[in-house]
Amino acid sequence: MIGLTPSNLQLRIVPVHALQLHEEDDPRRVKQLMKYLVRDGKLKNPIIVAELTDRPGKFVVLDGATRTSALEKLEVSTALVQVVDYLSPNIELKVWHHVISGFPPHRILSGLSSMHDLKVRPTDSNFNVPDLGSMRILACLTLREESKFVVLIEGDVYELAMRLCDMVSIYRGKAVVHRSAEVNLVNLIEEYPDMTTVVSFPQFTPAEIMQIASNGNKVPMGITRHLITGRALGLCAPLELLRSEESLEAKNQWLAQQIRHRLHGNKIRLYQEPVFIFDD
Repeated sequence: MIGLTPSNLQLRIVPVHALQLHEEDDPRRVKQLMKYLVRDGKLKNPIIVAELTDRPGKFVVLDGATRTSALEKLEVSTALVQVVDYLSPNIELKVWHHVISGFPPHRILSGLSSMHDLKVRPTDSNFNVPDLGSMRILACLTLREESKFVVLIEGDVYELAMRLCDMVSIYRGKAVVHRSAEVNLVNLIEEYPDMTTVVSFPQFTPAEIMQIASNGNKVPMGITRHLITGRALGLCAPLELLRSEESLEAKNQWLAQQIRHRLHGNKIRLYQEPVFIFDD
């Protein structure tokens, strides 16, 4: 891990229209967050972004698609962001898998069968999730009764991203979707008793994510998992300020004052160890 101090933090208030999502949002999560934002009157925690090298002032959202979409739908013009170096060793890209509840697996399989350029094949219980790194494998479906299917496709990274979105659209906004870092059916059924299907996804690289986003494309909601050392938490921005007609300069002056206040009060701490955070 690279040595981190508060001076490493790049916190800014930027226009919402300058934020480019690399993933689709989850309509259910967006709707829920909108209620919380209106209730609390503040944006909790900065959105994590990386600046596009060929378009200064434009940013790819690495973590915070739900917050970005919620702000946009609430017509909040600016957002608090933390700008990070995507190539830094302090950032690691992994993958989330979808644990689906309240949605019959046959509807997913039926939807996939109607996509002529995809091939769905049953596979045995020895199928290994890391094998999803192959660009020919679009996804793996593990049903509650332990039967498995692989979804195959031919094409480049753009085709992969597009078809992944088509696949997830079968249940996007219609099912309750939980995210899991691992696929252990016994543990998942215990944690989510009404789960029906687990959808496992391929691993992208940071370069592929930037490539996809810079061309205006997206991967499906909630499949990229960014582990970011030095993530800023607990710095809230009032919605009243973010939606106000004050200039960006004035808003960023307010932000700089907030950071100075916490720094002088010794209220900025870096936790080296993993922690559990219980959100409301």
